[in-house]
Amino acid sequence: MKIRSILFIVLMLLMPVICLAQDVNNKVLVTVNGSKIQAGEFIRMYKKSVDPGKSLDIDSYLQQFIAFKLKVADALSEGYDTTKAFRSELNGYRNQLAQIYLTDTHTKERLLQKAYQRSLTEIDAWHILVALPQEASPEDTLKAWQKVIDIRERIIKGEPFESVARGTSDDKSVKINGGNLGYFSVFQMIMPFEDAAYSLKKGAVSMPVRTPFGYHIIKVTDKRPAMGRIKVAHIMKAVPPGTDEKQAKLAEEEINNIYKLLQQGASFTELAKKYSDHKESAVKGGELDWFGAGEIISNFSEAAFGLTDTGKYTRPVHTIFGWHIIKLLDKKAPGTFEESRSFLESKINQSYLNSISKKSFVEKLKKEYNFQINHDAYDWFVRNTDTLIIQGLKRYDRALMPDVNLYSFANQTITTNEFANYIEKRGSMVITKDSSVFINSSIETRASDHLISYENSILENKYPEFRYLMNEFHDGMLLFEISGKNIWNRISNDSSGLHQYYEEHKNSWLSRKGIEAKIYTLKSSDGEQLLSSAFNKYSQKSDLDELLLKKFNKKNDTLLTIKEGTWFKGDNPEIDKPEWIAGSHSFSRNGFPSIILIKKVLEPVPLKFDDVMGEVMTGYQEFLENEWNRQLNKKYSVKIDNMVFDEVKKKMKDE
Repeated sequence: MKIRSILFIVLMLLMPVICLAQDVNNKVLVTVNGSKIQAGEFIRMYKKSVDPGKSLDIDSYLQQFIAFKLKVADALSEGYDTTKAFRSELNGYRNQLAQIYLTDTHTKERLLQKAYQRSLTEIDAWHILVALPQEASPEDTLKAWQKVIDIRERIIKGEPFESVARGTSDDKSVKINGGNLGYFSVFQMIMPFEDAAYSLKKGAVSMPVRTPFGYHIIKVTDKRPAMGRIKVAHIMKAVPPGTDEKQAKLAEEEINNIYKLLQQGASFTELAKKYSDHKESAVKGGELDWFGAGEIISNFSEAAFGLTDTGKYTRPVHTIFGWHIIKLLDKKAPGTFEESRSFLESKINQSYLNSISKKSFVEKLKKEYNFQINHDAYDWFVRNTDTLIIQGLKRYDRALMPDVNLYSFANQTITTNEFANYIEKRGSMVITKDSSVFINSSIETRASDHLISYENSILENKYPEFRYLMNEFHDGMLLFEISGKNIWNRISNDSSGLHQYYEEHKNSWLSRKGIEAKIYTLKSSDGEQLLSSAFNKYSQKSDLDELLLKKFNKKNDTLLTIKEGTWFKGDNPEIDKPEWIAGSHSFSRNGFPSIILIKKVLEPVPLKFDDVMGEVMTGYQEFLENEWNRQLNKKYSVKIDNMVFDEVKKKMKDE
């Protein structure tokens, strides 16, 4: 009994510490119109609002936070969150944000780094294609394999690659390029082809490489550092394939004549507009979009990259399209990894690399959620799936189908009947005659989508950061919409209210105090007494200025200067020093003795509305905000849990 009593007392003493140790982020800090807001959301927004190296009074920020939430409550009460446009935009944002959480980021990052490293190298390669459809039979596949092996053997034994390519390749472009692809870089070839090309050393010939087009033999003839991207203009005289010799000769003469005009100083832009056959670029003075290696025909690209100085142009260059004169406009070196990230990500999302990342993510989810397949149900589908079902021409016999789950994970399942419906509605998506290949592929596709869909549905509960971001965007959209109605639209449309606000506050926007005056300056550092005596002597004379100039400016010199004008406070610190009252005052200007004769003092007056409209609108906005906040505090209840707020303060202080 004694030990129990001691333990009870110890636990009671520790209770406040235990409670404090609980995650304050999940505690309700404030309730606005019945909506409970957790401390974690407040802490996150507070941290985002604090500038680095500066402090922000947390009590004041809580009031700003509550004012924000009151406006959100007002928007909710008016149904802004129920409109189709709002739901569509919010769902669009959620879909974008969810992609970050529905991707194997480590695998994706590794693929991005790999792609970036490849982008720093350009490969010059040749290839031969032996065409073979993806769904080819084993007999046709073997036949194509033997053919491509025989072709490779000829090349290894020393036959020129180009002559072998022209005689054997199924790639139609071989008639034009002899199998030469020119220089290319990452994402410009189908991925198995790219992988093989980048793995080869210079001069090496690959083993057959399988792609959806068939088997390829690849020879790498050069590797070089990436040239970056280039912007050029060109003048073109078209000579399309099949042009007769006379027309081809005429085009060559015309391009040579244009080149001579350029050498004589003619404008490249004007010549392109007048003579270029490439009408799309001609209207822009021949200007083309930025491009890199592999994005434009090889001999054009090589000639363009051969230019070193901006503004220089090539001699006429012949391509399969005709003749070109190319002018260099600008060059960009390859970007850093961070500069290239956005481009690389967009390309990965369009390529099969995205499926690698997705597959890796699905495998993680399978482990996390204990994904299980019912092998008896799986075996039934393999046994009962024939080519008619694969082709979508037949349905499964439900009477013979076991009524069980095919797979399960977390709290999710798919029954055999649901899976059969999926296959029958999906149609023939897998080209195979092998039932096990078909069922494995179908299960993998359905389960992958199911796992990702489930993960997507629980993101708000699983990841607090995701929940906070969604709340922030949700509330930000509502604030924008209702502020537009109550503040910005009124400022734009309520002309009478704006003018009334100006009339009530126009003394807040006054002109600067000014003077109309003359300034007499004697450019003699010790002439203060001389200037003062002469000014006093002649000040009552109507021809004061003439008398002073006559006295000091003898022999056409400019010892004395007289400047008349209007000055305002703040224009000139030296003129600001004398007391601004009518009459004469001595002061120093630019180090010389001076007298300012103030004729009239211009007292501040309210500025015209048009001159201060921007300031009036800002003030009117603040007035509307304050009035709205006052109404919201009356309309909706606010309850702060001060104990939780104290915990928040302690947490922020300790961090």
